[in-house]
Amino acid sequence: MASPPTSKARRDLLARLEPYWRLEAGNVVLVPLIVLVATRGQVGLITLAALAPVIVLLVIGAAYWRGKVLQLKGQRPDLAPLMKRIAAWKRPSQVLTLVAIAAALAGWLKPDWSVGMADQIAATACAVLAVLEYVNYYHRQLQHFDNWADFKRLLAGKGFRKSWMARDLEVMGD
Repeated sequence: MASPPTSKARRDLLARLEPYWRLEAGNVVLVPLIVLVATRGQVGLITLAALAPVIVLLVIGAAYWRGKVLQLKGQRPDLAPLMKRIAAWKRPSQVLTLVAIAAALAGWLKPDWSVGMADQIAATACAVLAVLEYVNYYHRQLQHFDNWADFKRLLAGKGFRKSWMARDLEVMGD
């Protein structure tokens, strides 16, 4: 395992990571509100089915980043209990994400199952977001716009690296 970062490096890392859990937790409320506003309340079962995994994954993300920040601060040296709970949600999150895709497709294939076009579009957007969140947490880091080094790495053609959470799950033997 890598040695702990120097105090300046640790401060810089904490400054970068500290907002993540708050953003994810805030998005648990913000994303459904955006969906409601964007659809003018025309939300049906297909959108709710596609929105559910987004919310679950955002809660998982908020819990993970909060735990990671506490670990880096030395306030939670053992992430194992949290990582076991997160690992237990990997398969259910995957299944919910597949349900989101199926719900969005159903809305297009059977338009009478939706409340209208806004519902179909919202369900599709939520299903795409669910897939992106699932991949971003459990597999590959998709977010590169908030860190210059990550962005340069992506532009250099080095691809997407394993996500922080995937690496922590790997360490514990997921």
